Amino acid sequence: MLEQAFFLPLETERLFAFLHRPAGACRGGIVLCAPLAEEKLWAHRVFVSCARALARRGWAVLRFDFRGEGDSDRDFAQADLTTRIADTAAAIAGLQAAVPGVNPVTLIGLRSGASIAALAAAGRSDIGRLVLWDPVIDGAEYAQGVLRANLMAQMAIHHRVIETRERLVERLEQGGTVNVEGYEFGPGLYRELAAMDLRRSLPASAVDTLLVSITPRAAPAREALVALAATVPRATVAAAVEEPFWKEIRTFYQHAGDLYRITLDWLEATP
Repeated sequence: MLEQAFFLPLETERLFAFLHRPAGACRGGIVLCAPLAEEKLWAHRVFVSCARALARRGWAVLRFDFRGEGDSDRDFAQADLTTRIADTAAAIAGLQAAVPGVNPVTLIGLRSGASIAALAAAGRSDIGRLVLWDPVIDGAEYAQGVLRANLMAQMAIHHRVIETRERLVERLEQGGTVNVEGYEFGPGLYRELAAMDLRRSLPASAVDTLLVSITPRAAPAREALVALAATVPRATVAAAVEEPFWKEIRTFYQHAGDLYRITLDWLEATP
């Protein structure tokens, strides 16, 4: 396995990328889409381990930082779903340039990164498969969770709510930002998240899609994911037993073995 870090040019900005290339013959290309903010931080080691596991099985895998995160250009407050979809397109092009002949490309994403992968795949003919790990289906619900995290931080720091949810929304509507765990969520990202609904966009996909529900104990896939899969022409639903490694948990998560197994088995069984 060969590994290489580099920057992808994007007009006047750059995306940081990391390519994991198999030592032998390449069976295809995969782009990994990380979740947002703190979820990206906590999931990082699992993403690295997953990329290496896939490369050992013959895939060329590209990890990258969306603009506003990691080592890519731009502040977090200046990035939104639109820029992240464009960044995913740039990552796909970067993989195709680095490893000629990898079409079609597979997109794998976690949480909001899964949602972005699905949105980025829409209308493209060079995406062969989608793997969505515990995707954010209802963006409005997710956006409310962002505000709730701010309110919880206020309670922890001040022992009371100084700015209500309504005041936070008003600030965003006026062009301001809301701090969530050290990240400044801007009005563009909040607005686009609130309007996102995979139940409207994913059914239009014509590619093979794996939807994975992640739970800490053996359980059926969550109902919302099963309902979503019923609307997607070529969808498979699976349940992986893993801790929510995209959150701050007691266990240090370096490998997500069950999630890897489900993903690899499906990739190798899907032409």
